[in-house]
Amino acid sequence: MPFRSTKFPLAEGIGIFVGILAWDLLTEGHFNHPFRALLIAVSCTLVWYAVRCWRRGAKKKRR
Repeated sequence: MPFRSTKFPLAEGIGIFVGILAWDLLTEGHFNHPFRALLIAVSCTLVWYAVRCWRRGAKKKRR
């Protein structure tokens, strides 16, 4: 039985980015560092994807 490929967590990354921008807006009243928010969101998304791939590989080995 073929396995489906692991999906890239794009929605989660966008949510992290929007959440960081919203936090800056609520705490300081303006978007202070949108590039920093983008870097944090991209790095979190890549880590999330790596964890998904790692868990997927662990499930394949158990079968």
